[in-house]
Amino acid sequence: MTRDEPIRVLALIYPIERHVGHWACSSRRLDIRRVIMFGPKSRRDILRHVDTFRPEVIAVCGKAATEYLDLLDAMTAESPGLARIPRVFRMQNSSLVQQSDHVGSSKALCRELSFWFRLACDPRWSWVFVQTLNDVDVVRRHLDPVPVSACPYGYDTAVFDPDLPELERTIDVGCYMNLRDSAERKNLVARAEEICRRRGWSFRFVEGVYWHDYARQIRESKIALHHSIHREVPFRIYETTVFGTVFVTDPLEAKVEELFEEGKEYLTFRRDLSDLEDVLESVLLDPARRRMLAQNGSRRACQHTWSEVADTYVAPALASLLS
Repeated sequence: MTRDEPIRVLALIYPIERHVGHWACSSRRLDIRRVIMFGPKSRRDILRHVDTFRPEVIAVCGKAATEYLDLLDAMTAESPGLARIPRVFRMQNSSLVQQSDHVGSSKALCRELSFWFRLACDPRWSWVFVQTLNDVDVVRRHLDPVPVSACPYGYDTAVFDPDLPELERTIDVGCYMNLRDSAERKNLVARAEEICRRRGWSFRFVEGVYWHDYARQIRESKIALHHSIHREVPFRIYETTVFGTVFVTDPLEAKVEELFEEGKEYLTFRRDLSDLEDVLESVLLDPARRRMLAQNGSRRACQHTWSEVADTYVAPALASLLS
């Protein structure tokens, strides 16, 4: 039976992730209050929300998830009701299946492979949401009896707003990913820069820029290049296509076909970069094709706002947990 009132969720947010999209805002089926976890004020904010908002679920994501669980345990003396509120965790891109052919056979190996899996293994969770779709079965198998379900990325429309006015696209090819000491990413940037210089196309590479500044750079670009670390579906495919910028990446896996259609909503190049110039040319020298890719990508991205993801994936799971 569907409840009429939205589920009340108190979300504890790692500071740098306040605009990433996890638990970004309320939706039709979820009423969300957020605590940005920074300093002693966080403790007071949690207690205030528990007393006044009366959350039915406490949601945690980010690198400090275990630290937040420890804090909640320590606070139960001040607010005994905290112990009765289910705690749910949202794994970010884990890409367990991508990292090992044998990941399904060994819990120890899973823990070796993924920081997010280690966090998910904490027995205090009442539900675990998994962002990388093809890891759901792996995580479910190893966390039984804790319930596990899929929850793909949902972007924050307060930053990535599809209704923002169109900017002049002065950059032909932009690359806005962090290199993370990746030789493949460095090679992609160098190769793209060389191609653009030779062909007379404008090129811009920036790393370490986030939120509104990052969004503006995307809006000024015709193409955004990317290289995935483990062939996972990256945040940037959503945040790029929503603005009508053509997303071009190495081949993705992780059930990307359930989220975006390659060739229609985004493009790929071979991992050896042998066709990179041809792919860029096919967009930059064919304005009609670029418009088609931009429109299709933006239309699909609008299905993946946090509000849509919350109502489609999160709310049914929480309703089951609370029933």
